[in-house]
Amino acid sequence: MTTTTSTTTHEPVAAHDAGGAPGRQRPGRPQVTVPKGAFRSFLHTMREHRTGLVLVGVVSVVATILGVAQPLMMQRMIDAASSGAENPWVWWLVGVTLGEGVLRGAQSFVLQRTGEAFVGGLRRSLIARVLRLPMAAYSATPKGEWISRLGADTSQVRTIVTSGLFELVSAVLMFGAAVVLMVTLDPVLFSLTLGGVVLGGVGITFMGARMRRTSEVTQAEVARMTSAADRALSSVVLIRASAATEQQVELVTRYARRAEASGVRMARIQAWVQPVMSLCIQGAFLLVLAVGGLRVASGVLTVGELMAFIMYLFLLVMPVTQAMSAYTQIQLGLASYDRIRQVLHMPAERTGGSTDVVGPTESEPAVVLEDVHFGYGDEPVLRGVSLTVPVGSRTAVVGPSGAGKSTVLALLEGFMDPDAGVVRSLGHDLRDVDLDSYRRHVAYVEQGAPALGGTLAGNLRLVRTDATDEDLRRVLGAVGLDGLIARQDAGLDLDLGDNGSVLSGGERQRLAWARVLLQDPQLLLFDEPTSSVDSATESLLGLALDEVSRGRTTVIVAHRLSTVVTADQIVVLENGRVLDVGTHTELVERCALYRTFAEHQLLV
Repeated sequence: MTTTTSTTTHEPVAAHDAGGAPGRQRPGRPQVTVPKGAFRSFLHTMREHRTGLVLVGVVSVVATILGVAQPLMMQRMIDAASSGAENPWVWWLVGVTLGEGVLRGAQSFVLQRTGEAFVGGLRRSLIARVLRLPMAAYSATPKGEWISRLGADTSQVRTIVTSGLFELVSAVLMFGAAVVLMVTLDPVLFSLTLGGVVLGGVGITFMGARMRRTSEVTQAEVARMTSAADRALSSVVLIRASAATEQQVELVTRYARRAEASGVRMARIQAWVQPVMSLCIQGAFLLVLAVGGLRVASGVLTVGELMAFIMYLFLLVMPVTQAMSAYTQIQLGLASYDRIRQVLHMPAERTGGSTDVVGPTESEPAVVLEDVHFGYGDEPVLRGVSLTVPVGSRTAVVGPSGAGKSTVLALLEGFMDPDAGVVRSLGHDLRDVDLDSYRRHVAYVEQGAPALGGTLAGNLRLVRTDATDEDLRRVLGAVGLDGLIARQDAGLDLDLGDNGSVLSGGERQRLAWARVLLQDPQLLLFDEPTSSVDSATESLLGLALDEVSRGRTTVIVAHRLSTVVTADQIVVLENGRVLDVGTHTELVERCALYRTFAEHQLLV
């Protein structure tokens, strides 16, 4: 007889920390919200793989029939040997056993392939949704949690298919067939067996519910640890420079201990599962052996029938153990599937809209903000901001920290919609346009100008996949980066490292500007374009900035006024309101806040 068993190792997986604010590091009890109907949703998702599932089901039924036929053949073989009659059952038994083994192997292959196809589709859906979420979602949830859902959670869900659901179905089929044949052979011995199985089943059901609840808590604790470790690794330079390494080690270790304690609680529950089942089943086996021996001695049963019954008892035990393992796999997998469903049910960024963006007419301004209000939660950031940016002009937005400067750029990129008021850009109300179409005409260079991991060419082709190598060299030369590829043997295939770590701050900034030239947009948005460079580099970047923005509508957010003194207009924000608008000279004369900025930076 061949039976399938599962020995899958369960890795803790991350869960969304619904109760934590972004970046908060104080440990607290995780809040786990589990959507209802997870199993029904899972089965609905599996419908597209019905062909593979039906094939597995058919093979499983045939293999089960061959498996339950073996004790009967063993009975015939023993009874024939006892009577000295001709005994062809040996060869039948060998053939049926081999046949079952082949079918179980085929079942396992199809099941694994179906599981991979299911998880592959789930990962594709998850990736598509995660990368299309509103920008606020990335601020609210640590990066480590998104990675956990894509990796560990999807792998855990896979076990529902490969070593959970169908193992449970196979176990039920084997169990049912064994029960029918055991009742047929000897109802008295079966009643003794049934008592042990029922006791074990009740215990496992109770412990299974506790395992799922404990698993959810364990996975949430691990998510917190992962997020804390991700924050520490992302800021390792700051941590070292602040002599805070031990502090962060203690923090992450504290989360690790909480995850460990929760895992120990899970292990404590799981430790009882096998002993409970073994005790019940071994007790039933000893009773069957004792009572069965008496019934053979009294002539009620033959030796062959008792041996067949004992084999069916083992056939009964194996499916119960298999079902127990499968039930655990399903519970843990559904906990992970719940977290994946939470992401898939999150609303994606607004898409669609009217016709594609073609740009403003000659008589229209490039950008208009009309009485725009915006806030993060209950905290207002912009309070009635109105401004106009003419086509082809350079507009600078300045002001103290927290005035709402970067929020203006985020609204112009369509990352968020205003709470009130209208944002018009390139001739359209941004609430009515297709954002993908709009962003093809807009270049946004965020603060620090981060670069993608990968090659130099790959970073540039992010905005134009059809760009030739000659196009790439042209834009690199325009921003003074031609020397970079001349110094490197790899040329355009230079690996930039994680987040462009092989480049200096100024080189990353110019790479971002080269990408702007390659994109050739109508509107440029710069957030602190020279914030992370020294004065000498700033002068070089100023020349590159002039090259990039020539002939294009440009909006620049800056603290360093030297970057924007030549702007056509400068908008001064304070406390989310427009304080004044004018040229550098005009603002120095009439705006006290701007004059203070200029004096501090020795520009007056």
